[in-house]
Amino acid sequence: MLELKNISKSYGSQLILNDISFHVNANELVSILGPSGSGKSTLLQIIGLLNQADSGIVKLDNIDYSGLQEKDKGIFRNEKLGFVFQFHNLLPEFTCQENILFPLYIREKTISEEEKERYEHISSKLGIHHLGPKYPSQLSGGEQQRIAVARALINKPRLLLADEPTGNLDNTNAQNLYDLFLELKEDWSQCIIMVTHNEQLTKQSDQIIYLNSGKIM
Repeated sequence: MLELKNISKSYGSQLILNDISFHVNANELVSILGPSGSGKSTLLQIIGLLNQADSGIVKLDNIDYSGLQEKDKGIFRNEKLGFVFQFHNLLPEFTCQENILFPLYIREKTISEEEKERYEHISSKLGIHHLGPKYPSQLSGGEQQRIAVARALINKPRLLLADEPTGNLDNTNAQNLYDLFLELKEDWSQCIIMVTHNEQLTKQSDQIIYLNSGKIM
């Protein structure tokens, strides 16, 4: 489903990623591990079109999307990719329901009945339906992260990208979020790539990619 070929990236004279290649199948949970500065987040940003590789190809469903024009990248991200970050990035002035539905409002002015049903399904599946009327400031860290996951899923992405999603969570909530990813993979056939420092949260991953000094070890 996802294929990276010979991805390299430098900042000035510092080589961040050095000829990275790997393949991810549909319905896989892939964990990217490595020390700080190893290039994990940069790699995820390149996959998510938030950063541009110096060389190499990124293909999704056999289509090279790494060379898209800037005006087309936002459309591709909104339609094909979902993002979960360490700091949630929820909009404080909007309710949780509005935060989850926000990617749909970017695409269209009104929410269809099918999309409303999808919201109901996702929020029930994640156990956050009762949080819809609340604001992010009224939620715990674990609850905020589940809202962020729901927002990432609302557009039915082909690929869910998670950058240190458990970094600000305690051990219990971190394990709960990882268990949720496993459920999404099994029940919804969701493909997930997760960057993490926590090796304990990778034992049930389908692939573990270990980066060090910009290379796969």
